[in-house]
Amino acid sequence: MKIKGVVLGVAGAFAVTGAQAADLPVAAAPEPVDYVRVCDAFGTGFFYIPGTETCLKISGYLRAEYDVGITQSDTASFGNLQYNDKDTNGYRFRARGNVRFDTRTNTEFGLLRTYIETNFQMDNANSSSVWLDKGYIQFGGLTAGQAQSMFDFFTGVGYNSIYEPAHSDTSTNLLAYTYAFGNGFSATLSLEDAGNRETALVDPTAPGTNYYGGQKYPDVVANVRVDQGWGSAQIMAAGHSVNVDTALASVGTGSKYGYAVGAGVTVNLPFLGAGDTFNLQGVFTQGAVKYASPQSYAVFNTGGGSTYTTQIPDAFVNPFSGEVELTTAWSVAAGIQHYFTPQIYAAIDASYLGSNVDLPTASKVDLNNYNVTGTIGYQPVAGLEFGAALEYVNISPSNNDLSGILKSENSLIGLLRIQRNF
Repeated sequence: MKIKGVVLGVAGAFAVTGAQAADLPVAAAPEPVDYVRVCDAFGTGFFYIPGTETCLKISGYLRAEYDVGITQSDTASFGNLQYNDKDTNGYRFRARGNVRFDTRTNTEFGLLRTYIETNFQMDNANSSSVWLDKGYIQFGGLTAGQAQSMFDFFTGVGYNSIYEPAHSDTSTNLLAYTYAFGNGFSATLSLEDAGNRETALVDPTAPGTNYYGGQKYPDVVANVRVDQGWGSAQIMAAGHSVNVDTALASVGTGSKYGYAVGAGVTVNLPFLGAGDTFNLQGVFTQGAVKYASPQSYAVFNTGGGSTYTTQIPDAFVNPFSGEVELTTAWSVAAGIQHYFTPQIYAAIDASYLGSNVDLPTASKVDLNNYNVTGTIGYQPVAGLEFGAALEYVNISPSNNDLSGILKSENSLIGLLRIQRNF
């Protein structure tokens, strides 16, 4: 009887509790978690930013690089690394972090895109630098911000860490519009920062002074391009103002307007290996040397065993007429990349930059820049690469009798690189 009473008492308590609970308000269901969703509309790596229809991709790399100057030179007149020169480093250690943010949204007016690419770099003796390599907005055919110049096409297939081969490769502030005709054809018109394409305006009788004035007009750049399954091709042109400073203007020397024209082609070679390409580009310039090559060198003897190294100037002051004369420069660059296996590849870049240099002797001299780089890379796993490169650069005047004014130089650089891409 006692056990029966206890059971009936517990049952009654549960019945009362259940009746009271039925009178309480029901709690609202929890909000569903907004998980990150994959965005496959723009390729691998994109995901939707939660709560939006904007897709984001975060990528980049971390690079460790080790360079050594092999050149047995006893002067610091040319090159960044000279082994025997006591005043120049014989090696360089470098660490670079690269981070990219790519956002894309489809709108009723076309694609809205923003792209940001930043580099963080540390060299010898904790010499650090940070810079915005790319930062632009694209909307339909409009591109605005810091981007690759619309003149550029072939920018190399090897490492080219110390020197740039003779091809156009410049990130610059611009405002551009691209019209797509369809079937891979497009045309672009771009206004670009002229300052990024300046070298110098000099008086050859007094090297070391730059008479370039302030830029009054942006560079006007245009291209026509095709991208199809076989590869791509482009023809391009640019106009560049060479504006004299107050010192030259005061003696009646006027400004000039330079230009650059070029063409390039990239051909895919799948019959040799997946990812294989052959690239060829040619550029001709007057008063706009950097469109032919981002780095160009001339070494002047200044007497007493001293030398002065400069990039090939866009223009010279003629020492006899006092007029500004535009430098003529032209370049040819080629590169081939071959994958022996999906993990092992090799690449060769070769280029030539020629230019006419005005001298105090009232003659014009061809100044030659040669660059050859061989690169080999090994990718044991996806996203990791071990590589090595050997780069040779030579500059020389066409007339050896001018050794009292222009000097020939050579530089040979060895490089090791370890890079993790993500």
